[in-house]
Amino acid sequence: MEYQIVIYSADAVFSRMLELEFSMREASVLTVRQPREGLFSDIAILDLDSSAAPSPASYRRMIGFTRGAALAEDEARRQCSMILHRPFEMRLLRREVLGEQGSAQRGTVVPSPSSIALSVDPDRDVLRANGNEIALTPTEAILMRALLRERGTPVPRVALSELIGTSSANKLDVYICFLRRKLEDVTGLRVIRTVRGAGYSIAE
Repeated sequence: MEYQIVIYSADAVFSRMLELEFSMREASVLTVRQPREGLFSDIAILDLDSSAAPSPASYRRMIGFTRGAALAEDEARRQCSMILHRPFEMRLLRREVLGEQGSAQRGTVVPSPSSIALSVDPDRDVLRANGNEIALTPTEAILMRALLRERGTPVPRVALSELIGTSSANKLDVYICFLRRKLEDVTGLRVIRTVRGAGYSIAE
């Protein structure tokens, strides 16, 4: 399951440790020192001692870290779904970020993105996912149609950017993030995969 993670921290060593940890688990990780407009993510990892809080609209969940006497305002701390004090156990962070719950119980059937019936209405900007209708913006519909045409095969980022008429990689990431959230809200699964060095794909 791929996640877009942004780490807000001025601590280079700490940030690099987290980047390596989650990059190895197929997460897309970006480190910034301060919040900036137009940056979206599934999860924000906030170093409460060294970073201002990002806008709540730019992330789905926020996790905070502190060495003790954090400099962040109380509002930033309230936004955090979990606050870990250094040193902390990485397994706890992995569970919070990636939802790792250990091995599935024997006999449990875990659904996969490939089992989801997906289609975009040819006349309306509406995505159907296993009988549920999801309203899309025109740009989201263009991207979804392109990904479904090549289902099972990565579509290059450059090709997707050209389809929506932008040269900005960040704008493409924003639209993909919106699509992912809409799909995850309905299916509970990460349907759109990031294929490192190749683009985005939907499981066949």
